[in-house]
Amino acid sequence: MILYYSSGACSIVPHIALEEADSEFEARRVPIVDGANQTPEYLAINPNGRLPALDTGTTVVTENIAVLTYIALTSRAAGSVPLDDREASARCMQLLSWFASSVHIAFAQVWRPERFTDDSSVHSVIQDGGKELLEGYFKEIEGLVGDGWVAGGSFTAADSYLLCFFRWGRRIGMEMHAFPKWAALSERVLGRPAVQRVIVREGLDIEQFRLSD
Repeated sequence: MILYYSSGACSIVPHIALEEADSEFEARRVPIVDGANQTPEYLAINPNGRLPALDTGTTVVTENIAVLTYIALTSRAAGSVPLDDREASARCMQLLSWFASSVHIAFAQVWRPERFTDDSSVHSVIQDGGKELLEGYFKEIEGLVGDGWVAGGSFTAADSYLLCFFRWGRRIGMEMHAFPKWAALSERVLGRPAVQRVIVREGLDIEQFRLSD
């Protein structure tokens, strides 16, 4: 299998899932910051120009939830979607859907307001609206996190997604010290060897996923 990813993007979630599953795969970097996801070569793989994409050898799976479900059905390992517990599976999918459809979109408002309108005069309004939404979402996330894993009794893609969002929150200047339970969850995720290997492979600094001093 070939996983197409961009360092630090949400593609880190299936990257972790594949590493947790000890799958045989090649990780190919497609840096969004350089526009590599819009080249003819990558658009031939995913015409939508989004990451991640997973070439299974027989087909190409795109969109995070679909990729994570494929990994779960293939390996049934930690880090994707739990399939042996219906309630945990539903809980994980519920969270992943909310992350993808709401939380991630609010980040897109902050980083890429041009995706919502070509009228640059309202880009700052879109960005401010995204930050306002994230303030509410982050409080909701803090309320969802307990002493274990967020979707139930095992480590899932929902935990990896929250690790990714924690780093993004720091990047846009959110006060992450206001979310101690979430910070503690991030530390539990960072303690997993597979997660550490992926962070190194993507060329990231593990401290970016932690509270700053």
